[in-house]
Amino acid sequence: MTATNEAMRHLYKKIKTVGYPQRYVNTLLPEWWDDAIAETPSGLQQASLILGRLFSVQPETLWTKDAIPELVVPDGCKFKQRVDTKTHELDVACALARSAARLVLSAFKPELKPGFCPDAGELRQSLLSSGSPWVDFQNLLNYCLESGIPVIFLKHLPNKTKKMAGVSFTYDGRPVIVLTQVKPHGYLLFDLAHELGHITLGHTKNGVWVVDEKIDSDSDDEEERDANRFALELLTGIPDCKIVPVGRQLYQQQLVNAAMRLGEAKKIDPLHIVLNYGHTSQQWAVASQAVKTIANNEPADQHLLVRSLLAALDLEAMSEDDLGVLKRLMGEDGA
Repeated sequence: MTATNEAMRHLYKKIKTVGYPQRYVNTLLPEWWDDAIAETPSGLQQASLILGRLFSVQPETLWTKDAIPELVVPDGCKFKQRVDTKTHELDVACALARSAARLVLSAFKPELKPGFCPDAGELRQSLLSSGSPWVDFQNLLNYCLESGIPVIFLKHLPNKTKKMAGVSFTYDGRPVIVLTQVKPHGYLLFDLAHELGHITLGHTKNGVWVVDEKIDSDSDDEEERDANRFALELLTGIPDCKIVPVGRQLYQQQLVNAAMRLGEAKKIDPLHIVLNYGHTSQQWAVASQAVKTIANNEPADQHLLVRSLLAALDLEAMSEDDLGVLKRLMGEDGA
């Protein structure tokens, strides 16, 4: 790569103002990139178009000298956030979610099936009828992908960028779910069920993005409560399911044994039972240890997500540059 010229330095400075430091930008640029591209007026416009496309920034605000850079973030975002979070703090994560969705949908093979099952109980029975002992992350993920709903793991963000736990939205007429949870087992199951609830219940109609900074089962927001009830009914059969011990609090192995027994009897993923118990009783330490025991070094949910999504893409329809960017956004090497 040649030494950065004045025009390219100005571009890097501009894109930094909306949340993308140059070091981060360089991690997503194609291998053939050369900063010399911006040395001519036409090259500057081309560089601006490439950067704008990659980072969901209005490209004309990059090549126009005195323009203020603007992220492409929909006006219809419903931010479900903590009271101490400013809305704009999630803009970069939302812009990258949009970029990831654009890349995925350019090559996503499954067609969107008309209509969704509006009843979580019916969907639960449908998934269980395939022979699964319970609704787990892999079979719920498969349902989404086969229904034409991409589910994307977004990991690679600029340092110190605030992120959401999940976001559901429509892009180019297609529903999309983006998840960011990095804990390897159990947590993504409820997050996925919750975001599917937003889509199924119509919360993302008319271009609305539902951005969950934190997926909170105790939220007093009406749409959040509805999505939580959908998720719990889908996973447990009970819309307000709270798993509590009978008698004293459980030790790790006791919790593991109880979760396995209850899971088989009630057709509930033992990992969800453990995490539901941890949340309800605020016994997170013992719940975390029980999750590790039940998971038993199985591949992380994030790995399953990335692998399943890539299998649903027509890779020949994607350029090597776009595929490389998508993989880096999903943190495939470390997922």
